[in-house]
This record gives sequence, C-alpha cells and structure tokens, in this order.
Amino acid sequence: MRRSVIALAGMALALWPGLASAEDAPPPPPHHEAPIERLFDPLQQALQASALPKFIKDTDLKVHFRIYYFNRNNTDDSKNEALATGGWITYQSGWLADTFAMGATLYGSLKLYGPEDRDGTLLLKPSQESYYVPGEAWGALKYEDYVIVKGYRQQVNQGYINPADNRMTPNTFQGVTVGGKVAWVEYLGGFLWKIKPRNADEFISMSEQAGARDTNEGAGFGGVRLTPLPGLRVDINDSYGVDTINTFYTEVAYEIPLNQAMKMRLGAQFTDQRGVGDALLGPTIDGRHWATQHGGGRAQLVIGDLTLTGAFTLTAKGNNIQKPWGSSPSYLSLIDQDFDRANEKAFLIGAAYDFSSVLTKGLSATMNMAWGKDAINPSNGRPAPDQGEYDLTVDYRPPFKWPAFLQGLWFRARGAILDRQDARATGYQVRFIINWERDLL
Repeated sequence: MRRSVIALAGMALALWPGLASAEDAPPPPPHHEAPIERLFDPLQQALQASALPKFIKDTDLKVHFRIYYFNRNNTDDSKNEALATGGWITYQSGWLADTFAMGATLYGSLKLYGPEDRDGTLLLKPSQESYYVPGEAWGALKYEDYVIVKGYRQQVNQGYINPADNRMTPNTFQGVTVGGKVAWVEYLGGFLWKIKPRNADEFISMSEQAGARDTNEGAGFGGVRLTPLPGLRVDINDSYGVDTINTFYTEVAYEIPLNQAMKMRLGAQFTDQRGVGDALLGPTIDGRHWATQHGGGRAQLVIGDLTLTGAFTLTAKGNNIQKPWGSSPSYLSLIDQDFDRANEKAFLIGAAYDFSSVLTKGLSATMNMAWGKDAINPSNGRPAPDQGEYDLTVDYRPPFKWPAFLQGLWFRARGAILDRQDARATGYQVRFIINWERDLL
C-alpha cells in the first residue's frame, strides 16, 4: 500500500506542471533546436535535396519512448508490481514506383524494478525479465488505395484481433493481409499463423496463444468498415481460429448533431463466439462445441467539453468471451474487467471532461463506474460473484511551444478499484505511463 501512495504522489507531481499557463511560454524555436531531431537534420536535408527515388527519399524513422509503472492488488490479495522503460523504433520506406514499400519495428522493455514475487504485470516477460524483439518486419505491394498486400510481421487491428497496446509493447502478428478502400468501403482480411504477445520476445502459434498447448494452427479473418453517411459507421468482421474459436463481431455507431454545442452518439454491438473444428480449448457445460453471445448498447451526450456515457452489455450462458488475440471491443471493457463472463449482465455510467479551456490545454479526465451481476462459472454452471469497478484516467498532453524537444510528451495516470462479492480483499491498481514520440525523419 505504501508503494501505491508513493506512486499516486508521483502522479500528482507529474501533472502539477500542467497548472502553469501555456500562454506564458516563450515563442517556439526552429525545428532544428530539438536535440534528437537535430542529429538527423543533415540527413533529412540531404535526402530532400537529392534525386534519389521516393523509396529512399521518403524514408520515415520514428522512435517512441515509454516509461510504465504498474501496481495491482488482486481480490485474492496477491500483488503484481513492476516499473519498466523502453518502447520501439520504427522504420518505413517510401513507395517504390508507388507500388512497393517495406518497414520494420524493434520493440523492447527494460526492467527498472520488479520483485519476482510480484510477477504478472505484463510489462516484462514472465519472472520479471527484460526483453527486446523485432516485432515488425514487412513488405507491401499496393495498387493506389484499392489494394494493399502486406506480408510477414505486422500489426493488425480488427475486432478481437488487435494490438492491445496497454502495456509496454503491443501484440504483433505474422501472416499475410490484404486491405484497401473503395469509396466508403474499407476492407481488411488475411491469414495469421503466429502472434507476438504484448510481453513476449518470441512469436507463437495463434492456437497456442488461444490456450491449445503444443499446437501450431493459425487464424483467418476478414471484415469491412462502412461509412455510407456522415456520422454513420458500420463494422462487420469475423475471425476463424483453426480448431479453436470462431468470433463474429459487428458494431453500428451513429453521431447526431443536436446544435452547435451538443451532439448525441449512439452505438450497438454484437458478438457471436463458439468452439470450432477440434475445439481444442476444452469443454464448458455445453461441451467442446460451445456457443455464446455478447451484446450491448451505448449512448453518449456531448455538451461542449463534457461527455456523458451510459452503456449496458449482456452475455449468454455458453462461455466467457475469449480474447486471446487482443483486447475486447466491448463497451464495458474497463481498466481491470471486461464484464463479459458467462451470463453476466452489466451496465456503466461515465463522464469525461476536457479541461483545456478551464485549467490548462491538453489536460483531460475520464471516470467510469460499472457493475456486473448474475455471472456463472461456465465449466459447472455455479454462480460467480457479482462485481463493481470504479475507474479514473487522467491524461495530460502538454502543449509545449518551448523547449521543442519536449514536444510529443503524453502523461497518463490511471486508477481502478474492483469490488468483488465475497472476495478476500478489495482489488485496486495504479498505473503511471509516460509516452514520448519523436519523428526523426
């Protein structure tokens, strides 16, 4: 608990500079005053002045630094804690003949603090070990914006297959994808045979990550995003894990302007998930070829800088929703829980406010409260404990005009309390994250 107090104090100190007025800052210096970029200025100027092909001339090089402190007390009174630094460096070429490009990203997480008896934060490898890994290495072919074919190690973000970038480094995948855009239709599909989980330095099969040990099966996926009208978005996608799970997901979102200062956002989502093929993930009370559904709705009222949210979700009895290849897109996916256990009925109220006009530019906060009840254990049908979660997230993106090298900083402080029926202890967690991204070329 003492470390949690220290961490909260650190968050307050980190956010304190935001109370100073950005209007008092001196005028911004030229771009080349930034120390990191200054090292690359001669190369950038030489490239722009050269007659080299765009494949080299339009080279993009970015570095993303991250510091992450995580401290969690679980409802069984076990603890997870670590402090890590690292991030990634990304290279991407320009397009050769507007047809071919390539890219690569090196990810890493360096342990600064992490007792072995508090493992489990996912900031580091198991046993609290540092890691680094070439998580992306791809080549791509394209025809205008209609077709882009990308192969080997890459990021994918569609439905339940996504980066889940909420630790030190994201998920990345190994496979082949095909995507593009035609008018108001965007599409993406492909086949993935391996995944690098968030806190890993090796790629493993999609089926092994799903929970089928000693297997080597992949997953196919495909989907579309439709935006036929202003304010309307429709997502439809499906992922089929060979001999593991099939997940169909759809969401409809619509934004309705009410007046100049107000608008309404409405959304509905639905998931159908079931065991397929040899159904290697094991049986529930419905057997190996279980089936379950999860759906919900959300309404948000935006009044100037204030956003009010109400949402609910319902999950069928067949199983807990499985999310081995990314984070949940559910409206009730919060800091600690996703509220998608078998038979769970859950609802949420929340509020977000942008303090840019009343305190300082770049400061915002979000608060959510959610409750879930009637969940069951899918393996035996017995009741699972009711639960409530209370979250607070504070973001500060300083509008630095000077010094230039501090541009791109993003401070985030997060706290969550998990109140679970008949638990040994009240669960809580504290996260403090600093992100700093620099565009070198």
